[in-house]
Amino acid sequence: MNTKISAYQLFSITFLFQFGTTIIYAFEATVGRDAWMVTLLSFIIGIMLVAMYLGIMQLNPGLTLVEWFPRQFGKWIGFPIAMLYPCVFLLDAARIIGDLRDLVPTTILPNTPPLVLIIVFGALALYGLILGIENISRLGQILLPILLGLFFLELIFLLFSDIVNWEMLKPLLWKGWDPVIKTTILQGITQTYGESIALAMIWVMVDKKSKVWKATLISTAFVFLLILLLDIFSITVFGDVLFQRLVYPFYSLSGMVNIQGFITNLNPFAVVTMISTAYFKLVIKMYAALTGIQMLLRLKKGRRLMLPAVLLIMILGMTLDNNVTEHLSIISFQVVTPYVWIPLYIGLPLLLFIISLIRHKLKSAR
Repeated sequence: MNTKISAYQLFSITFLFQFGTTIIYAFEATVGRDAWMVTLLSFIIGIMLVAMYLGIMQLNPGLTLVEWFPRQFGKWIGFPIAMLYPCVFLLDAARIIGDLRDLVPTTILPNTPPLVLIIVFGALALYGLILGIENISRLGQILLPILLGLFFLELIFLLFSDIVNWEMLKPLLWKGWDPVIKTTILQGITQTYGESIALAMIWVMVDKKSKVWKATLISTAFVFLLILLLDIFSITVFGDVLFQRLVYPFYSLSGMVNIQGFITNLNPFAVVTMISTAYFKLVIKMYAALTGIQMLLRLKKGRRLMLPAVLLIMILGMTLDNNVTEHLSIISFQVVTPYVWIPLYIGLPLLLFIISLIRHKLKSAR
């Protein structure tokens, strides 16, 4: 691959990718005031998962995600397994289209038909793919400080709005460890960290390979810090019960800003942040999927895949579910996470890491 991106660009797109749809839905809110504990446990396990992906990369130098499995498992077993990942990335991209389809009418454009939004975001995804990962990375490095500035500005305004009640964080573990551990395993690890395996299609493009580890892990830790802050502010502003019932906590939280009646209602800034990070996640998922298909099928021109792939995710984004409740409660929590994400983002990579490590040690011993 002749495409090259810098370590800072990798940091930027990793942050925007991991923040992605995590900032839209607070999956950890199901445990109420213990949500921040789910976020902490998810990070502890999740960063080890991301480190494992990086370890596989190091044990298979110069290869991308879809090349790992044929190298270690052989062509007949490795190829079908590798082909699963582009398919899953396209499914995830379609679900992101669904996220945006539900988010925008619910928040800032209530009278906009969902079909119009799907077409708009599909067109933007196609434009991003045509631009290529280098240009998307440059956009990411420009956009990152702007979005971070908006995020921290909202948190500062919340502090000065005199609505934060730190007592809301107590008592800890009011329902015990079971819901915390269950939410961590089923949603916490895969949602932000497991999905990062898609970035394994990009790591080989970083101009300084020695900085891939540092850029990825620091970005992962930074994402955790911001999600943790978001959880804590949501709990201390809304309380336990209301936090559990909110569909878009960050959006609702930004609407609580009120400084002397002068600075109020920062909802539009929250929507801009959510749409921007979701868009980056969408484009990177699609890029990873199409690049993977091109490599596995040994196609000379991957551009021919772009339009059919965008049309596919638009159709799936429109038909997979009917509303946000079905999107989260059924498709995500009951189907995708246990039967797709956990096997492909945790199970198979763990097996691949063990086999790669054993083969590496045997090779070194010869």
